[in-house]
Amino acid sequence: MKPRYLFCIIVCALLVSALIAAFSSKHLYAGPAKNQQQPTDPAIKGAALYEKYCAMCHGDQGEGYRADRANALANQDFLVSASDDYIIDGILRGRPGTPMSAWGITKGGIFSRADAEALVALMRTWQKEPSVDLSNTSVNNGNAENGAKLYERWCAACHGKYGSGGDATKLDNPVFQETATDAFIRYAIANGRRGTQMKAYKDILSTHDTDDVVAYLRTFTTDDAFKETEAAVSEELAKTIREKAVIHRKNPPADFSLIDNRFIAADDVYAAYTAGQSFIILDARPASDYLRSHIKGAISIPFYDVENAVGLLPESYWIITYCACPHALSGKALDTLKAAGYGKVGILNEGFFYWLDKGYPSESSINSER
Repeated sequence: MKPRYLFCIIVCALLVSALIAAFSSKHLYAGPAKNQQQPTDPAIKGAALYEKYCAMCHGDQGEGYRADRANALANQDFLVSASDDYIIDGILRGRPGTPMSAWGITKGGIFSRADAEALVALMRTWQKEPSVDLSNTSVNNGNAENGAKLYERWCAACHGKYGSGGDATKLDNPVFQETATDAFIRYAIANGRRGTQMKAYKDILSTHDTDDVVAYLRTFTTDDAFKETEAAVSEELAKTIREKAVIHRKNPPADFSLIDNRFIAADDVYAAYTAGQSFIILDARPASDYLRSHIKGAISIPFYDVENAVGLLPESYWIITYCACPHALSGKALDTLKAAGYGKVGILNEGFFYWLDKGYPSESSINSER
């Protein structure tokens, strides 16, 4: 073999070896990188959940008061004094009788405890001041009788006579009463909530006076307060139904044919809608979903509150329940109405997103109409 041929063979062999090595190196590197599990930051997960389910009421950055007087979750006085467990309970159990739905799976919602923990992780990124330790804060046994006088003077105008009125936090709420410690409430009274109407009372009320007010707040679980709250909620619901429930109230009523004795085609509902016929569309989703977007003219009665509407909703009109599932929550609402004797009820068969995809009328209580 001539030397020049031998040289060419050696050079080619070296080039091939180099290419093989480069190819192998690339794939050996790419394989593990593709399969490597990166650690998940709970706050990132929380941000995604918050944007989808919470921001429409509590604001993009927790600034609050975007809808239904939802409180400011990024308020520093709140964040430094609220424990993770307190916030998690509020998310999962909600605030019964208010627009704050129970989002926990065990309450019919969609959040697991891990989801709630992720939301808290996000909220902690908004906290700019160190947390205060309230675990060892002693609160003396206050005098509720004196607390009642102080409450009437300083608190009732915003929180209502029994803690259920006004635009402020509902102090008679059973979940709040159960989960808010005396120390947490005392801190809120003394330090207030900067940027809100809740001012600091530490220079107005003495330590003993504050203890007295806390003692009085704990009486808000009495039957009288409960009955007053329930009556107010019932009246508000009755007013909504009287004024807003029936679409095209003065026009001839719609008549629908049920599918499998349970469902009504969305196209049939839309046809009745555009024909100006009268009927009721009931949004069975949590109120926060309704606020974001809903069928135009629908009323919000979450599936877990439908029993409170029994007797208030007229039986002479067809009632169409809907959700996004598309049958789970609307099905629960329908079953409640059927059990109460309502005959003209049906589920929007394809659900809310089908309605949106078809371009049928929708609106938002926050943003402009679609």
